[in-house]
Amino acid sequence: MAKISKPTTNRKGAPPPEFEAPTNLVRSSDQDLRPLNFKVPAAFKREFKAYANEMDMSMVTLLTTCFEHFKATR
Repeated sequence: MAKISKPTTNRKGAPPPEFEAPTNLVRSSDQDLRPLNFKVPAAFKREFKAYANEMDMSMVTLLTTCFEHFKATR
């Protein structure tokens, strides 16, 4: 009969940490940038991007400025 020795490595891997705090329950800062995905016509995007470039501002800044103006005038 063949003698089979025990394996020298642990095949199960490392045990899990005792406690890991959940990260999805922490609210992100209001200053953090988050994705806002929606579709617009290609012509609108070209015009919006060109106008933001002409005004030397980012598209995000232009969008937030437009939204603030819209809220103020409503």
